[in-house]
Amino acid sequence: MMATTFAMGTATAAPPGVTGVTSVTGGTSKLELAQATGVTYPHEGTVAAAPIDSKTAAKQQAAVPVATDFAAHARRAAALDAPLIVLVSLRDCVYCGPIRQRELAPLVRSGKYEVREIGMDSTAPVRDFDGSTTTGVAWARAHGVKVSPTVLFLDTSGRPVADPLIGAGLPDFYGAYLDDAIARGRARLHAGSGTTTR
Repeated sequence: MMATTFAMGTATAAPPGVTGVTSVTGGTSKLELAQATGVTYPHEGTVAAAPIDSKTAAKQQAAVPVATDFAAHARRAAALDAPLIVLVSLRDCVYCGPIRQRELAPLVRSGKYEVREIGMDSTAPVRDFDGSTTTGVAWARAHGVKVSPTVLFLDTSGRPVADPLIGAGLPDFYGAYLDDAIARGRARLHAGSGTTTR
């Protein structure tokens, strides 16, 4: 499966072991790559140390609800005839806020989509698609998410039905990529394949 990664400049294949991110030629550093693609990398070997303050948590919750039970969220998405849309974020991700507020919050407010957020640095318990309890750290790892923001489009079993959107990209085009991924996900749900072909 290919992912839609947003970058500026000449792109080459990612280095071995790094998936979902396009490398920009010219020997750029990880920081330069992150800035060019609009992604935030998790800090190696760390998880969120302190909880978010209540004001920040309330603001985020109002924009995109936090995932609590993926099976229930996916059933609601299926009832809405749409894929489950999941924003995988990091607490210190400067690119996540604009995606959350500008792109995903309007989908939540419309009531036509089931959109949830999970922190890839979160140790809070969440119920997975199979009913088991997991954390954001483990969930993101299991779904191959390495950077934030990453937006996933999933079926009722947690399988991808559209390519993920990785990074923040250019604001003028992100909405079109999002609309396209939702349409592809909906078409694949109707076809019943649950796989991507791009």
